[in-house]
Amino acid sequence: MNNASLYIAYKFLRSKKSSRFTSIISKSSIVGISLGIAAVIVVMSIMNGFHSEMRNKILSMVSHVIVTEKNYTLKNWDKLKYKIDRNNLIQGSSPYVEGQAMISFRNNVHGIQVKGIIPEYEKKVTSLAENIIEGSLDNIGVKPYQISIGIDLAKKMDLAVGDKITLVIPRANSTMIGIVPRIKRFEVSSIFNFGMQQYDKNLVFIDIDEAQLLYGLGENVTGLRLKLNDLFLSKKMSKIIRENYNNNFIVIDWTMMNKNFFKALQMEKTMLMLLMLLIVLVATFNIISSLFMVVSEKKSDIAILKTIGMSSKNIMHIFILQGTFLGLVGIIFGLFLGITISLNLDHIVNFIEYILGYSLLDSDIYMISSVPAKIEILDLFYVSIVSFLLSILATIYPSINASKTMPAEALKGN
Repeated sequence: MNNASLYIAYKFLRSKKSSRFTSIISKSSIVGISLGIAAVIVVMSIMNGFHSEMRNKILSMVSHVIVTEKNYTLKNWDKLKYKIDRNNLIQGSSPYVEGQAMISFRNNVHGIQVKGIIPEYEKKVTSLAENIIEGSLDNIGVKPYQISIGIDLAKKMDLAVGDKITLVIPRANSTMIGIVPRIKRFEVSSIFNFGMQQYDKNLVFIDIDEAQLLYGLGENVTGLRLKLNDLFLSKKMSKIIRENYNNNFIVIDWTMMNKNFFKALQMEKTMLMLLMLLIVLVATFNIISSLFMVVSEKKSDIAILKTIGMSSKNIMHIFILQGTFLGLVGIIFGLFLGITISLNLDHIVNFIEYILGYSLLDSDIYMISSVPAKIEILDLFYVSIVSFLLSILATIYPSINASKTMPAEALKGN
């Protein structure tokens, strides 16, 4: 590919002799590729943002690693905590007791998951303390039988801080009148809001000693939750615990706890990218149409170039360069448009919601109330490379067709 091919390709693009229809086709190919790439980038940014938002919300509650033993009963947790906390990978650890129960207030009853915690340690592994919107988490363990509930549960059961609720534990007590469930009165000490209904409606926190008593665990706990300095080192930490502490420990990291969910998100992102790239593929067909029109118009010019000694290979290079340029311009505009929309997505969605008069995202369904967007350089690279390759492939057939032009036939009658 020499400078002559590049110069002639440039002159053909700048030629004012091209028909109006050819000019429209060329411009529409650029617009089509730009819109296609912009759509891919916006969709990928939303998926990345959604993935990141969901992961952060889930990990703010479930921690990075859980250590337990058979039957989900961990013995001597304090000794294990002391050893694990000395590891450089660990940011914090907290024991917990977990169980099922029913909460009753006036005529309302709701099934919940109870977690017994030590607030001082819990602050090091979850964001519970930061998400308290009313009351204080520090009352748990200080005052007897205090409970922290989610905002959705509070709304459903019409609860407020200071209200007394009844906790019914599905464990039987034998009495003179027969077997009855364990029942205990608790006072609502705080209300939290994680922004996820599955937590805000179905999860409550009480003191770990009271949970041990209610569930008959004695000095044992359900497990030990760990928060790492780097969540992506969870598998490494799991291996360290199994090899250096006790092979009998059951170690569960965050990727295992929500394995199917995160796999589904990744598959959804991949499939959406492939579907969006089909839009770019369709747009590249405009390049084929544009080049065929140019070849048809420039047959005489091609014949003259061949007559003065330009090879078929160089003729082919001219049209490959021309089509590639159209694709490259489309890619640049598409990247600019896609990044601009992604960075201003919040304002765009807010404007649309204002016009429509209702929220596009219901937090009860989607677990988020706003449209998150996160641009990843790798996605931009993949989209640009694939689009560029598709643009080059689209030029090959018209370029080969141009190189086969016969000078005698093209100049016949001129």
